[in-house]
Amino acid sequence: MIDAIDLKNLRNAEYLQLTKDFCTIVSANDPAVLQVVPQHAALVTKTTELEVLFKTATANPITKELVEIDEQRDQDINGITAVAKGYIYCFDATISNAAKLIVENLGLYGSGIAVLNFQAETATLNSIVNDWETKPELVAALTTLNLISWRDHLKTVNNNFNTKYIERTQEYGAASPETIKLKREETNAVYYQLRSFIDAFSVVNSSVAAYATTINELNALIAQYNTLLSKRQSTILPNSPSA
Repeated sequence: MIDAIDLKNLRNAEYLQLTKDFCTIVSANDPAVLQVVPQHAALVTKTTELEVLFKTATANPITKELVEIDEQRDQDINGITAVAKGYIYCFDATISNAAKLIVENLGLYGSGIAVLNFQAETATLNSIVNDWETKPELVAALTTLNLISWRDHLKTVNNNFNTKYIERTQEYGAASPETIKLKREETNAVYYQLRSFIDAFSVVNSSVAAYATTINELNALIAQYNTLLSKRQSTILPNSPSA
């Protein structure tokens, strides 16, 4: 069986490369022998369409700014999280308790905030900053930990990101009704269909060596991307132990 991968967590460039390599591996093992000619052709078509959109996106100067701003806000939320979790172990009870409040609040939004897609991360950070500006106990905790200026920087960077994202979206909307997000959804559908056909035929035609070879090669490819996602996730510190 072909291994699973959480496609939505792949960044656009990673997603595109995965689907291209997936197509290449199937092609090298002969879609006709694998009995997946139309399914393979469908994925090739959608991947090509996605690549056109992606090249249009990366050619936009705003895209580079978005990537840079996204890295800044990732560093901010990861840094604040790391500092708060570290202070939980402080000998000073006032500092330790303040840190616990911040970590508990962050826990409401789940782990891996920095690896969410652009829109989800923007919304999540907006909610976190709102908590940190409006809830007295959290404002006091941030003050105790000397994290107010870092909170304010996170807010500014996240707002800047949202402004640039909207600006770029408006430019794309004027140029084409298609978006990378929608194209990825279309590509997902044909990717899963091709994967299902290969899995099914590998069971029905278990004596055909090409299936085992293809599946092994595809799993080796998918393993690389799963490792990449795992490493990215590991940049977020695990939840601290309960007090």
